[in-house]
Amino acid sequence: MIDNTSVTIEQMEQDIREENERRYAFYRMLGTTDRVLWRLEEMNRDGVKTIPDPLRSQIRESVAELPKPVREVFRDAADVQPVLDSVFDMQESLFRWRDPRWSLDEEDDRERLAG
Repeated sequence: MIDNTSVTIEQMEQDIREENERRYAFYRMLGTTDRVLWRLEEMNRDGVKTIPDPLRSQIRESVAELPKPVREVFRDAADVQPVLDSVFDMQESLFRWRDPRWSLDEEDDRERLAG
């Protein structure tokens, strides 16, 4: 009985570690996209239309850290707006990665949470 309890506790601890790793990974990736968005939104606000090459390189390096399914929607362009839009799409992909049932539609989310 004690052996079974010990095994069960070890499994539960492993499950908690894995969930925490996944959660922390999500927040690290979200932070990466937030930092890129912040830069691009400032440029957009200031009327800057073209991303300087050094910043484009930094953005590419940041995005390279993200999982392939999230990176697939990234648009590496010289113009601010398409890149900005694609980073928002990347964030949506991240939220779907975290919870495949996630939706942009608030009504869908309320129904899912209620059900």
